Amino acid sequence: MITVIYDGHCNFCKSCVDWAKNRAQLNAIPNQELALIDYGLTQEQVEKSVVVISDKTYFGAKAVAQVLMVTDNSVLSKLIRILGPVSEIGYKYIAAHRDGFVVKVIHWFIKRSLR
Repeated sequence: MITVIYDGHCNFCKSCVDWAKNRAQLNAIPNQELALIDYGLTQEQVEKSVVVISDKTYFGAKAVAQVLMVTDNSVLSKLIRILGPVSEIGYKYIAAHRDGFVVKVIHWFIKRSLR
């Protein structure tokens, strides 16, 4: 089972975690409730991006790819990995524009899939 550490104050992040939990077994912990020492992480790391702990620790787009892999979205997971730096740019864009139109549209689709 993987552990996902995410921003518990971000509605987009919470919806993404809920979407993943509906499709796979995972341990999801808001970074605000995390004992950093237990996971060997810094405050800066958990505030900067989503973190996934499985066979190793992943951050940002690579973490998203890990979540997609365990939710049986292996094609999208592999695409994110293949695109590498482009995926990181996309991840950073979404993280920086959580209240922007594009992210709100993506969030709407994620929330609809939870119904």
